[in-house]
Amino acid sequence: MVGHQSAWDYLLTSLTDLSRERSGTIGIVAPASPTNRKSDVARGIEWWNSHGYQVALAESALERSSYVAGSPKKRALDLMTMFADPDIDAIQCLRGGFGSAEIIPHIDFNVIAENPKPFIGFSDITALHSAIYHYTGLTTFYGPTLTSVVSSMSAFSEQRLLNVLCGETTGTISRNPDDTFVHTLAPGEASGRLIGGCLSDLMFTMGTPWELDLHEAIFVFEDVGSTPQTIDRSLLQLIQAKRFDALKGVVVGDLVGCDWNDGGGSPWPHTKVLEEVLTERLANLGVPVLVGMPFGHGVHFATLPLGAEATLNADEGRLLVA
Repeated sequence: MVGHQSAWDYLLTSLTDLSRERSGTIGIVAPASPTNRKSDVARGIEWWNSHGYQVALAESALERSSYVAGSPKKRALDLMTMFADPDIDAIQCLRGGFGSAEIIPHIDFNVIAENPKPFIGFSDITALHSAIYHYTGLTTFYGPTLTSVVSSMSAFSEQRLLNVLCGETTGTISRNPDDTFVHTLAPGEASGRLIGGCLSDLMFTMGTPWELDLHEAIFVFEDVGSTPQTIDRSLLQLIQAKRFDALKGVVVGDLVGCDWNDGGGSPWPHTKVLEEVLTERLANLGVPVLVGMPFGHGVHFATLPLGAEATLNADEGRLLVA
C-alpha cells in the first residue's frame, strides 16, 4: 500500500495536467452490471465529447452475462488495463448494479498503485472504492457513472464532476441547490479521511480484507430503495461491531426511497421513520453528524473524493475537503 499523501499528491498532479490540456481521454469500464441500452453508452460518449474529452471503451465494456458485464476475470482485466494505459487520463464506471465485489480477487492492485489516476463511480462500485483504498491508499471519486450522466445528471452534478476533473478537488462541498437546508444531528467540528459510499454495499465489505476502515474517519454514506428497518439494522451492526469507536464524524447523503410510503413494499409501515432511526443511532455517538448533503442516488450529486482529508463543521452545516 502506497502512502496516502503521496498517492493524493500524484492524483492532484494528474488532474492539474488534465485541466491544463483542457481535454483528455476517459476510459469506460463495466465492473458491475451491463448496460441495458447501448444508446445510453452512445449518449454518454457524446456528452464527454461535447466537453472536449475523448472516450475509450474497455474491451469487455459492452458484454452481457446474466446480470453482470462479462466474467469476473475479464472485468478485472479491463480495469487493470485502463489504469496501466498511459493514454487514459481518468476512468469512469459504466454503471453500478451488481458484481463489483467478485472481481476484487482478480485485481493486481500493484498495477493501480503504480498508475494512479481518477477513478469515478458510485452505488455497487462502493466495493471497488473500498478495495482500492485498502490496497493502494489512492483517493477515488464517489461520483456519477456513464449511464447516470445521460439519465439523471443535473447541471449541478455535471459542473461538480467537470470541476473535479479540472483539479478542483478541495474546498467546501456545496449544498443541494433545490433545498439548501441540512440537519445538524449532533454538533461539533472534526477532521478525518472521507470513507464510505452506498450503505447497503458497504455492509457487504464486512469480514473481507477490504472492509471499510472507519478509524479516525468521517463516515459518508447514502442509500437507495432501502427501509428504515434495514438502515437501522446496518447502523446497529456497525455500532455493535465497534466500527464507530474511533469515528471522527458522520455525513449522511441522499437516502432515496428509504422511508415508509403508502404504496407498499416496506414491512411494518408507519412504525419508526427514517429520521428517528438516524437520531437514535447517530446523535449520541459523541461526534458531529450532518444529514442532507447532496451525494448518492438523488437528483444532485456532489462528487466526493473518498480517502481525502476533510473537516466537518456540523454547527455551520459545512464539509470542507482539505
